[in-house]
Amino acid sequence: MRRLNLLGVFAVAVLLLLLSSAPVLADEGEEGANFGGLAAFGVALIFTGTAYYALTKRRLFIEHRKGEPGIVVRPERPYITVFGPVYPMTIHHTFTVIGTLLALAHFATCTDYSTIGGGAGLGMAITLVLLNISGFYGRYIHIRIERTARKSEMRALKRLVVLLRRWKVFHVALVVVFLILLGVHLATVGD
Repeated sequence: MRRLNLLGVFAVAVLLLLLSSAPVLADEGEEGANFGGLAAFGVALIFTGTAYYALTKRRLFIEHRKGEPGIVVRPERPYITVFGPVYPMTIHHTFTVIGTLLALAHFATCTDYSTIGGGAGLGMAITLVLLNISGFYGRYIHIRIERTARKSEMRALKRLVVLLRRWKVFHVALVVVFLILLGVHLATVGD
């Protein structure tokens, strides 16, 4: 078992980001900069944060443990163990908030929402904001569940668990709406 240096991986990621930043920021449409590349990078961050959280939550392929940064790769399941100072939920929230802000820069500079692609883009922006609000509310519910469990208040705990289940259905429904709007937006907005 060999632990890879996360600082090195982070340095390579920052270098790649810097190398790609010039073409991303120079993305210009007919009416000036529309930050389409920035939006694409933001959506990629959102997908990365969501995928990492989903994969570590079930621990099928990746396990995340608190500790000194590093990665252990082994042949048995889970195949990869990532050590880091923060929890996967924090990574998910950070990536989705940053990704949303990057995508919103694109939506804020668009001038035509009258087309199907423009309307889908506006719908995506609204859905992203709702997803972020929903995510923070879900995190609040998680914190309440942990506190209530420590106090052994079973009636309140059962209510919160039901609330969490309902929240998950709503949150996933928003994700599905976002993905549909993304598909419509990408299919109808040409270069």
